[in-house]
Amino acid sequence: MTKKHLLLFFILLFVVAQSFAQFGNTREVLSVNAVSSQDKIVRGQDFDLAVIIDIKSGLHINSNKPTEDFLIPTIIKFDPSHDMSFGKPMFPKPDLKTFSFSDNKISVYEGRVVVFINVSTSPNLSLESKTIKGSVSYQGCDENVCFAPGEASFEITLDVVSDASDVRKTNQDIFAKAGSYENEAAENTQSFTSNELRAKQILEQGLLYAIFAFFLIGLALNLTPCVYPVIPMTVSYFGGQSGRSRGSSFVNALFYLLGIALTFAALGLISGLAGKQWGFLFQSPWFVVFIVLVILAMAASMFGAFEITVPAFLMNIVGRSREGTVGSFIMGLTVGFVIAPCAAGIIIGLVGLVAKLGLVVKGTLLFFVMGLGLGVPYLILATFSGLLDKLPQSGMWMTWIRKLFGVLLVGVAIYFLIPQLDQIYNKLGFFIGILGIFGGLLLGFLDHEPGYTKGFKIGRAVFGILLIALGVNWTYDAIHSKPSEINWIKYSNQSTEELIRDGKPVFMDFYADWCAPCKQLDRQTFSDPQVVALAKSFTMIKVDCTAPDAQTKKFMQTFKVTGMPTLVFLSKSGKEIDKLREIGFIGTSKFLKSMNTALATE
Repeated sequence: MTKKHLLLFFILLFVVAQSFAQFGNTREVLSVNAVSSQDKIVRGQDFDLAVIIDIKSGLHINSNKPTEDFLIPTIIKFDPSHDMSFGKPMFPKPDLKTFSFSDNKISVYEGRVVVFINVSTSPNLSLESKTIKGSVSYQGCDENVCFAPGEASFEITLDVVSDASDVRKTNQDIFAKAGSYENEAAENTQSFTSNELRAKQILEQGLLYAIFAFFLIGLALNLTPCVYPVIPMTVSYFGGQSGRSRGSSFVNALFYLLGIALTFAALGLISGLAGKQWGFLFQSPWFVVFIVLVILAMAASMFGAFEITVPAFLMNIVGRSREGTVGSFIMGLTVGFVIAPCAAGIIIGLVGLVAKLGLVVKGTLLFFVMGLGLGVPYLILATFSGLLDKLPQSGMWMTWIRKLFGVLLVGVAIYFLIPQLDQIYNKLGFFIGILGIFGGLLLGFLDHEPGYTKGFKIGRAVFGILLIALGVNWTYDAIHSKPSEINWIKYSNQSTEELIRDGKPVFMDFYADWCAPCKQLDRQTFSDPQVVALAKSFTMIKVDCTAPDAQTKKFMQTFKVTGMPTLVFLSKSGKEIDKLREIGFIGTSKFLKSMNTALATE
């Protein structure tokens, strides 16, 4: 073999080795086993499982909620069971660590990880041994690279009894930790989403970028119609102090600037401390809705629905002259106090962000910097008062900037809404409800355009109240709607014989994601407790017809499905019960009658 061939061979060997290191690494990342909180299952009663994940030293896996979109989360799944339903896994608090493959901190698990799951059982659970099977899907990484996603299976077998007196508690040292998980969950259920964690990291780690951004926001506040009039008043204040040298004016202006910055720093401090105390409020969708409505109202003011102006008595206070550095400092505090509520439409979103993230020290610093940005033009103009004549005159450019801030505020409102979507099942109803409330406020009360007659104002107020009431009702329904607790089996090319092998009647829901009556069935009929209880006596099948493949189309043709939703009952022998077929939404009482009829049909 020539040197040339040898070199080519080693190059290929290196490339293959690197490929396996990055994508095909088969090294064992973790091991999994499951333990129970008791040595037997009491049918009809709940019990707890703990899935124990032991991660090899030097490795880590992504948390169940990674901070980067490209990372694969750790997920625990259980094999479907007709007689058991599994609650949402309760994961521990992850660690935030930095690795070479990411500029931001990554949410990971290392070492031993214990995940708790509550298990509900059917009163019809057979009195024999029951094997519970599941799997953990994960992505393992070391300090430099991430491996191909993996999956580890686990299972646990327990006897089923009808009398709780025969049951003994087990593994209590493990399950004693579940309470601390709940406390951690309560502390973190502002449980930051991946977007919020990134925002938090930017504010905590990329401090220079955050400082620069807040300084620019402070500068931009001077360009709003509400704040702009304070500029000539500031110059007038310093210009009225005759006999002062430029150096003396500069020193007084520094104290003036310090007063403004400290006022804003106090705002940041209060926001951060409020976040520490009010963190749990952000768990409530209603509190978030209130914050969003306030922000949207401020956005409406930016678009011209109404004006936020400085009260005349405060402007008079600002106009009073006080000599010296102390007087300048007091004037700066006063101006900061005046500007803060005047610019509330812009800074309220930042106040909410700092409060939600609970950044006390950094929030204080960032708002102090924003105050510096706001006050720097005053420092320059106070020192060189002749520059006032060179300032651009107010005009349409100010209106444009105000509307720009309005667009940004709408973005802030969306930012606060997005985390709620993970908790709310009926997302469309939630958005429509908020739109109704805000529409009622805007059309009924916030629009102060001239020319409206008294009768029209009364009429629009009544209309606004009605729209707000509807919006509150829609929002309430959306917040309290829950997905069905039925143990659905998704159709995946099973034959009719496979569907009836458990000796139960079969119910099939042919649905599509774009089908509004399908979602109404899930929200109302399928979530009813009586339906959920009776469903345990059926094999409940969901057939997704949103974008059916060839096999699903064939299955739809077999049952002559032409519209969504189509509801089909099969008897225990596998024959369709024709009289029970429905197309479209049906209420709880009618569906319960159909279920009882199907149970009585052989």
